[in-house]
Amino acid sequence: MKENKEKRVLRVELDNEVKKVSITGLNGDEKVVMRQELSENDLNQATGGLLDRTWYCPKVGCVGKS
Repeated sequence: MKENKEKRVLRVELDNEVKKVSITGLNGDEKVVMRQELSENDLNQATGGLLDRTWYCPKVGCVGKS
């Protein structure tokens, strides 16, 4: 079976009152294929503080420029 390598982009805006986010990805069989938790520190790092408009996905390893 050929594996699908296509990716989708998800943009989420959160109120400053949000302190923790959990993301769970399910496949067509409702099996968990991805799980990510972001703490308040992770959210702060992902939403600001880095120079030259670099974005960062904590614990995932996707670093790039916007």
